[in-house]
Amino acid sequence: MRALSTSPLFMTSILALDTSTDACSAALKRGEQVTARYQLLPRKHNHLLFTMLADLLPDGAEAAGIELLAYSQGPGSFTGLRIAASAVQGLAYTLKLPVAGVSTLACLAQGALRRGVVSTEERVLALLDARINEVYWGLYRFEDGLAVACQPDQVSAPADLPTDLLDAGAVALGSGLAYLDALPAEIKDNVLRSERDQWPDSQDLLPLAEQALARGDLVYAGAVQPVYLRNEIHWKKLSEQGPQQ
Repeated sequence: MRALSTSPLFMTSILALDTSTDACSAALKRGEQVTARYQLLPRKHNHLLFTMLADLLPDGAEAAGIELLAYSQGPGSFTGLRIAASAVQGLAYTLKLPVAGVSTLACLAQGALRRGVVSTEERVLALLDARINEVYWGLYRFEDGLAVACQPDQVSAPADLPTDLLDAGAVALGSGLAYLDALPAEIKDNVLRSERDQWPDSQDLLPLAEQALARGDLVYAGAVQPVYLRNEIHWKKLSEQGPQQ
C-alpha cells in the first residue's frame, strides 16, 4: 500500500466519483489543481463515467499518480451507487489504493456551500427523492467550511420527518423537494428557502475526502460498500453484479 501523509504540506492526489443521482461526475485533484467533469443525464452513467475517466486520465490512473480514491457511497439510486462503487473498487484493487466513502447528502450540502447557495452560518436540510413516496434526508451544519451531519442520514416517508428537526431553521436542497408539500407543517414553516435544482458533484467530495484522510477514516477495496439505508438492499461483489445502467 502507498503511504499517505496527512500533512498540509503534502498535497495528496485524489480521484472522486459520483453516480448516485441523475447527475454523473468525476473530479481529479492534483496539488491545488482540480479538473472536473459533470453531466446531468439519467440512466447513462455507466457509459458517461468511463468516458469522463478516459478524459481525466488519458494515460491511465497509475500514470496520474493518484493516491486516494473517493466516491459518493449513498444514499441514492441503487443502480447508480453500484456503478461508482464498482469503479472505485476495481481501481482500488488494481492500484492498491485506500478509499474514502462520503455521504451523498454531505456532498450535496458541500456543493451548495461552494456555489454560494448557502453560507457557513446556515444549516442545510438535504433531501433526495428515494422513489416509492420516500425521501433520503439529512441535516447538516458547517464546521471549518466542511459539511457535518447533525445526525445519521435517514430514509422515510416525507410526512415522517421529525417535527422538531428544524427548530432553528434550515435551507432545503435537492430533488426530495418534490415532496415539499408532504413534509410536516412544522418543518415547512422553518425552511428558510428551498433550492430544488441542486445535485451532488464529485468535486465536492474532495474536501470531505481530505477530511477523511486526516482522520484516518479510510477503507480498502474489499470494504467498499454502498450505503442504501434500506435494510433489504444488499451490496454484491463485483462478480455477482448484473448489468448496470
